Amino acid sequence: MNKNKWTQSVFEKKITESQRANSLDSLANSSNQSESLSDDSHDSDSGADTKIKQTFSVKCEVYSQDACASRSWTTESTNSERSYEYLSNDKKDCDKRLDTNLETIPEENEPKVSVKAILARFENLKDKNETKDCNNNVSSHAACAVSKSNAKGTGNVVRSSASTSSAVSEAGSSASSSSCATNHKEGCEMQLKASRDASSAVRTRSPPLERLEMITSNSKPNREQEIARSPPPRREGAQSPNSPTPPSGKYSFMQFAMQNFRQSVDLEMLKVDSPTKSKEKRKEWTWKQQTDLVKWQGNPIDGPLLRLEDPELSSLAIECFECILRYCGDLPLTPEMSEVKCVYTVLMHCHKHAPLRDEVYCQLMKQTTSNKSDHPESCQRAWRLLSIVAAYFACSDHLLPVLTEHLTSAANDRRRICHGTAAVCLANLRKTQRCGGRKNVPSVEEVTAVSAGRSARRQIYRLPGGAERVVNTRCSTVVADVISELCTLIGITNEAEQQEFSLYCIVQGDAFTMPLAADEYILDVTTELHKAAQPFYLIFCRSVWYHTLKHDASPLYTEVLFNQVAPDYLEGLLLRLGSPNLPPSVVRDMALIAALLHRAADLSHPPSLKEVKFLLPKPVLSLREPRPPQWLALVQTSWGQAAGLSVSRAKHRVLQVLSNWSLFGSSFFAVKRVMGENDNWQEHILALNRNGVHFLDMVTHETIHHWPFTEVISTRKVRSEDGALFLDMKCGNLLQQRVTRLQTEQAHEISRLVRQYINLEQENLMRNRHH
Repeated sequence: MNKNKWTQSVFEKKITESQRANSLDSLANSSNQSESLSDDSHDSDSGADTKIKQTFSVKCEVYSQDACASRSWTTESTNSERSYEYLSNDKKDCDKRLDTNLETIPEENEPKVSVKAILARFENLKDKNETKDCNNNVSSHAACAVSKSNAKGTGNVVRSSASTSSAVSEAGSSASSSSCATNHKEGCEMQLKASRDASSAVRTRSPPLERLEMITSNSKPNREQEIARSPPPRREGAQSPNSPTPPSGKYSFMQFAMQNFRQSVDLEMLKVDSPTKSKEKRKEWTWKQQTDLVKWQGNPIDGPLLRLEDPELSSLAIECFECILRYCGDLPLTPEMSEVKCVYTVLMHCHKHAPLRDEVYCQLMKQTTSNKSDHPESCQRAWRLLSIVAAYFACSDHLLPVLTEHLTSAANDRRRICHGTAAVCLANLRKTQRCGGRKNVPSVEEVTAVSAGRSARRQIYRLPGGAERVVNTRCSTVVADVISELCTLIGITNEAEQQEFSLYCIVQGDAFTMPLAADEYILDVTTELHKAAQPFYLIFCRSVWYHTLKHDASPLYTEVLFNQVAPDYLEGLLLRLGSPNLPPSVVRDMALIAALLHRAADLSHPPSLKEVKFLLPKPVLSLREPRPPQWLALVQTSWGQAAGLSVSRAKHRVLQVLSNWSLFGSSFFAVKRVMGENDNWQEHILALNRNGVHFLDMVTHETIHHWPFTEVISTRKVRSEDGALFLDMKCGNLLQQRVTRLQTEQAHEISRLVRQYINLEQENLMRNRHH
């Protein structure tokens, strides 16, 4: 192909949105869209299904790409907005000149970017109708009882050192008085002295208050340690010394109820207002009423469990408890209040009113404690509803230790049939505390599946080259979980190297995308797309190339990276053409790579002249030397090194040869940069790799300017009044800084990759210092 024509085709003036969408439509039309590329069946088993397709085509076309080690040759010429590059030591003057009629774009408002790069990797994808096995998750239910232990005396009552010493002093005084009545005065004085010594001895058993405060401030314990060391004072009116004590856990639900439940205050009053009843009956009756507050009940409550500050929330709390009863089968469902409607009502109330979240958690803990419902699935469904709520909302720091203890005790006791669901609840709660919880309301299918015990969805994830993997995706699965599992499948266990991979969501008819955030919930993404009946692809690929190639790579690892690198090579982006004649070493490498690509296509015969032209980078075909017959001879000479290799080994050998090239592992972008003070815009290829930021010549791919990431200070995205998108890149050191403004539609992706490379560079420097 003529080089001038290739360069002209690279930079088209305008590509309409319909043209961008058509490239995606062509991919979607080649696939079966009946299932939106995901299996609607639910499964609780772990594992992955494999469908390997033909992953490399010898005849490669010119791709329009941007993200994920990619290029995008779609640029918009916006000459009405001028920018410049200049050298200045005055930071204020620098910012003032750059901000003229421009709006800074914050990170959270980033729009999506072009998906053509990713689609180029997946032209040969074809969906197949297949039957997925639907294996139910082990459903579990339990009757979690609160044990009552009879403890005599005051052993389980929390007392301070001051109250203990006071009690000993009073005991000593009493003993002294009785002794003085029968004995001599000297004996009485000895008794009093002994009592004072005993009292002082008790006081010295605990460190002084100043010492306790110093230990607390110096040790800096976490929140749970502080709660364990100094629990809140217990209400003395809720129990008597001879009453049964609550469960002896560190963070007991009973203790929390005695301190925070609305009706615990009323019980104290009842004990005072019952003088006519016998002492023993009054104590037993008071304790029974207290334990009933934390046990299952089959009838609606007349008020919230907690003391809510807003009176208007009381009716909502009662409605939530009624929904729980109906969902669990303790109350009959109605046409207006279906099973899904009950779940939606609870979730929406908790979403709109944050104080209700602790209330709902307490209600669900109550319904999963000593559940004696006549409905056989009441306890089981209460645990399942708790798993749904735990995937959406975090609880308060005050309730967290109690809720964690409640879930942990049930999950660790394998004698309980609810321990499996309790473990899911605990995992969901921890994920919610870390990632913030689900954002979208679950679908009817998800609620129905969880209610039936099917907690996992079999979701298809696409790999470069057409390979597919099915990962069991649960309601609490986030993007980071999927990336970690897929990286493990291809043999990458290093957490730092796993961060170089991203997950993209490609939607049919949508010309723009961005990598999904690591803490984004997968089912939040897929549920909305299913509701809109939009076919979509979840694509896993490498977006940053910082770590070196693995020598003991698995076939799947080689497959993923090969299908990302091969298109870049065949388009000539990795090739430098600075001199009229190619260096002999580069000619030998290309001849060997051509032979390896021929073998990678699972072909066993030597390549012919017609096949060789599809095995070489396209810019090479327009060179005067070597001529096509010479290339054929060179490739056939190298065929002996490739003929005996397996397909996977041939692909790995290609990666090894190209890894020695300076532009290997680069992400390419088409940009415009202003040069000089006359606002002279010049077009460049921006290459980002582990060595830094490179501005390449459009034809020769020689580096015009280069900054290592240690000199990249910051990036900023701005948009002009007419909608043109710019990226400001500040580079240099403390003494001298240079701000370069680029015009590109891929400013968001460039900024994201620069930040990721800088973070990896800083982590690597920290590791080297420690070693």
